[in-house]
Parts: sequence; structure tokens; C-alpha cells
Amino acid sequence: MSSEYEKNVVKLIQEKLDELDYLKKAKDWDKSKVQRLANDIETLEALFENYNLGMNYFRRAKGGRSGLRE
Repeated sequence: MSSEYEKNVVKLIQEKLDELDYLKKAKDWDKSKVQRLANDIETLEALFENYNLGMNYFRRAKGGRSGLRE
């Protein structure tokens, strides 16, 4: 099960990875731009992982508290 958020973050990560590969293959690549892209990829991966960890808790807990309200 994946949400629109997850799909879009994965899409952004892939776009950044493609751009990073392109830059590394270029003859005169800018080191600062490559570093910035690497930082962007790391940030997006952290966002994706944190979202999944948080959502897994709620996805598993569905109905788990229903007995408390009886």
C-alpha cells in the first residue's frame, strides 16, 4: 500500500539520481552541484523512511484501540 506522497518522493529521488548520474558522466561537472544533489537525495530518502516508519505504526494499529471505548 503506498500513498501519493510515497510515490512522489520516490519519483523525486529517481529524478535526482538520474541528474547526478548525468552530471558525473559530463566532462566538466561542478563539484558543488554534485554535492548539493547528493544532499538532496539523502534528505528525500530520510523523508521517505520517516514517513514509512510513522505510517506503518498507524497502518498496523487500525482497530487496535477499538476495544478501549467499550
